[in-house]
Amino acid sequence: MKSFIGTFVNKIDAKGRISVPAPFRAVLQTKSLSGVTCYPALTGPCIEGCGLDRIEAMVETLPDEPIPSVDEDAIAHLIFASARDLPFDGGGRIVLPADFLKKASLTDQGAFVGKGRTFQIWNPSALETAQAEMFERAMAEREAQLRARKEAD
Repeated sequence: MKSFIGTFVNKIDAKGRISVPAPFRAVLQTKSLSGVTCYPALTGPCIEGCGLDRIEAMVETLPDEPIPSVDEDAIAHLIFASARDLPFDGGGRIVLPADFLKKASLTDQGAFVGKGRTFQIWNPSALETAQAEMFERAMAEREAQLRARKEAD
């Protein structure tokens, strides 16, 4: 299985079209997919993207209960109700819906960020800020783990 890796910044035109990076298109094409499925991310001000196969796998993991748990229902609602299939045009572009552009504060550029099985589309400035915060949290957590190991010795 190929994975979505790397970060690529592409222009967004006045119609909301953006080129999906060639390596990301290649991942989707190995799965015989001719577009992406996107939805507003639950983890930050960005758009989550994947292949329709990932959405179908998520559906299969849901319990087949007549009344789902509150958390399962909320996540299913937030993802599946807002998800949209976005086909590639002849140039490998997709059209981002206006509500997606607004959610991620996307104007003239979008940063595609590979996350293995999925990818995200960020406003480049917001991505820079988020990555700096992620780095600080990771370093603080690592430092706390090292202190705990020293104290345990």
